[in-house]
Amino acid sequence: MNQIDARVLLVDDNKDAVDMVSQFLSFHHIDNKVAYNGASAVALLADWPADIVFLDIQMPDMDGYETAIAMHALPQCAELPIVAWTGWDGPGSREAMTQARMVWRLTKPVAMEELLALVSRFGSRDPSR
Repeated sequence: MNQIDARVLLVDDNKDAVDMVSQFLSFHHIDNKVAYNGASAVALLADWPADIVFLDIQMPDMDGYETAIAMHALPQCAELPIVAWTGWDGPGSREAMTQARMVWRLTKPVAMEELLALVSRFGSRDPSR
């Protein structure tokens, strides 16, 4: 696979799992950062513009839907592609994902090939950065 030039933000309260995905992306030379909750993810985007976000849905305090809405409210993130990653598919989840303007949904455990394909598809880094 060719090198993917993108900035990826990974957001999940499961520190071990998200750190493992971060290491996988780093191994593939993909610039990435990790946030362990929604509030810190939104704050991080203000200083570090990502090209794509992988966002857990079930997190304490701010869930993934609330976090996605807050991210899209940032002027520089209005069109930011956000991918939901979750093991939960309860009643209303797909409608909530649409309302939060998420572009895709990954089911945990995440297939790393699918994650790389989504980074390649949605994450096209701005060369001016």
